[in-house]
Amino acid sequence: MINKHWRKYLVFTLFCGAIYFPLFLHLDWQPMNNWDESLFAMRAAYMTEEGKYMRDYSYWVEGGMQHRSTKPPFTTWLQVASMKLLGINELALRLPIALCSLGIVFLFLWFSRRALGNIHIGYCAGFVLVTSLGFIKEHAARTGDQDAALAFYMIAGALAFYQYIEATDNRKRLGWLAMFTAATIAAVMTKYAFGLLYFPAFLIYAMYKKQLWRLLKRGSTWLALLVVIAALGSWLWHIEGQLPGFVERAFFHEMADRYNTTYRGHDHPWAHYFIRFWKGDFFMPWLLLLPGPLALLFMKERSPIRDASLLLFLCAAIQLLFVASSGTKTEHYDVVAYAPMALMAGIGLYQGCHAVVQFWKDGVHRPAVFTAAVSICLLLFILPYNRIIERVYKPKMPDRTMSYGYLLRKIQEKKPEYRQFTILAPIYTGQVNYYAGLLNRKKGYNIRISEHPKLVEAGDTIVACESKMIEYLMENYNLKGIETEGKCFLAIVKGRKVVDDTPTAGEE
Repeated sequence: MINKHWRKYLVFTLFCGAIYFPLFLHLDWQPMNNWDESLFAMRAAYMTEEGKYMRDYSYWVEGGMQHRSTKPPFTTWLQVASMKLLGINELALRLPIALCSLGIVFLFLWFSRRALGNIHIGYCAGFVLVTSLGFIKEHAARTGDQDAALAFYMIAGALAFYQYIEATDNRKRLGWLAMFTAATIAAVMTKYAFGLLYFPAFLIYAMYKKQLWRLLKRGSTWLALLVVIAALGSWLWHIEGQLPGFVERAFFHEMADRYNTTYRGHDHPWAHYFIRFWKGDFFMPWLLLLPGPLALLFMKERSPIRDASLLLFLCAAIQLLFVASSGTKTEHYDVVAYAPMALMAGIGLYQGCHAVVQFWKDGVHRPAVFTAAVSICLLLFILPYNRIIERVYKPKMPDRTMSYGYLLRKIQEKKPEYRQFTILAPIYTGQVNYYAGLLNRKKGYNIRISEHPKLVEAGDTIVACESKMIEYLMENYNLKGIETEGKCFLAIVKGRKVVDDTPTAGEE
């Protein structure tokens, strides 16, 4: 007997197959990114190897950068667990982040079915998220950076807060509060105060629902707050005892200074992130679907979709306004905004598809409806998906300063006899620090890092990728090439070039 729910299972299976490729295809194809993935990799790998928090990156590799590690450890613990199972490699670091991104999609399905009464909204929202260039990029869903994981914790907290406000049964309300508290702890233990950026939206939404006073009167609210403070505070107290000055650096240098000043050239106009959504195609064409759910906010009749749209809008808007006002605007500060925006755009996409289906059923202007349906399939499904697949299929880093990983892979495969050499690179090159430490610790290599090409001597075996260092080496040394990758090379120094100072006849 055929299961009466077979269509639902078929749709779910096809949907899972579709979202697999943007999130997991060739996940370990390219080496660790220079910033900031290599830093997260060193933290997780050191904790996997040593069982403790890394003081600074010179503890991972001798002669490495003495840059303090100040990130909280929750998501790193997940990556450590993955490395325990899979080994210290690219897949082990990235898989927990990709799974958190998948978790956002499943949250959309659950919330749409339970709270909005229509799982198709979740399917639309999940498709929007995995075809958004701003989310399927470096620093987000497919690298070991922790912003996509943070987005998972924060949207889980937001959806739990929605359910908490809507709950009428006290037992269910406490359950949603517990979920909200757990999600908040995960967020602040991943990125400190950044994990609280949705909280102003929660307060405004509680006022809109006329429940703020009730919320503040409940003892469970304050207990949840104390649990969050205790979780973060106990870890900070522990780590401050081990590493004096840690808290000051984390909160004043890493957070306050970055918000008030421009850090390492990340200076952009106030509207930087909003411009990227439009001109940078980071959230196109889905940005065009946001007017649909936003229009619901101006309707008098309340509905779960209207209320959810308001909460999602507040979360995304407040977070984006906060990072837009920051003195430092890095490439990944907007990542957590994609989850609420994707769910809103999913509502808009469902509205459009539902309208087309209804017009077709009514038999009105079917040629025009057919044309609209084909256009929707092409512009909103096929083209965005194809663009993402092109991005994730055997991705290649274009930046030559991040090509050390490619060359080191090639050396291991084709020149395994060369196990002792010096990498000439700026000391703050995260990719170099990670791979040098990994090969030294796990594969018996003896790799040194130096940023001084003038100290090179005859007989040294060197790796170089930086343009200025390569130019200096070519001008001053005779080199014997061994292996290349792009403009990077492994070579043996034969000796210094002899400068001919003999005067010409005309100079005598």
